[in-house]
Amino acid sequence: MSGLPKKYHSLLVIDDHNMIVNGIRLLLGDYFGEFYHANEGAKGMSLALEHQPQLVVIDYLLPDMSGDAVVKEIKYRCPSTRILAYSFNGYSAAVIRMFEAGVHGYVIKNEDDLEFTKAVESLLEGKDYFCREARTHIIQRVFPEEEHPRLIVANTGFSAKEIEIVRLICQQKTAREIAALVYLSERTVEQYRSNISKRIGAKNIAGIIRFALQNGIIDLGDL
Repeated sequence: MSGLPKKYHSLLVIDDHNMIVNGIRLLLGDYFGEFYHANEGAKGMSLALEHQPQLVVIDYLLPDMSGDAVVKEIKYRCPSTRILAYSFNGYSAAVIRMFEAGVHGYVIKNEDDLEFTKAVESLLEGKDYFCREARTHIIQRVFPEEEHPRLIVANTGFSAKEIEIVRLICQQKTAREIAALVYLSERTVEQYRSNISKRIGAKNIAGIIRFALQNGIIDLGDL
């Protein structure tokens, strides 16, 4: 995680598998001043309320309750906390329930360390991050394939540059990566993204992807 500019104050992992927890501790521990761990959802909520962690990493399957119930409580009591959910597989219901509960990101446990750390970096930068499999489940849930209208890109009112940036955002490219590809500064790319989100009323990357699918800018196969 060399891209992280500073050490963050606290991380809470809620998972009943200690091997997973220890792996996350080894991967991320050096970047957080405090590392907390709970094996159960109730204990996780208690620790979150007590410490107000900057980041929570939570499994969907917990011994005492479902992860989405824990997420809703943490979102309510710790509004500044960023939440990254994960599971052993891309079980659609798990992804959708965690997404609807308000997580800021989702990764599958069989992803490599690079994907996981990229998700963490994105969340700590205030962005959302959903791995490709999670994005597919979310899009199919909020916008079933049979309902996809195929509109003409010209009717969106966006310039060719904006359409290109929309495509790259849907691929979850970082502002730095997009800037290099479209020959703009990172700051300009961030401004483009902000303006695009406002114009289409998108609150997160799923909203931008939905817009892109609606208007034929991307296909599910591009995600």
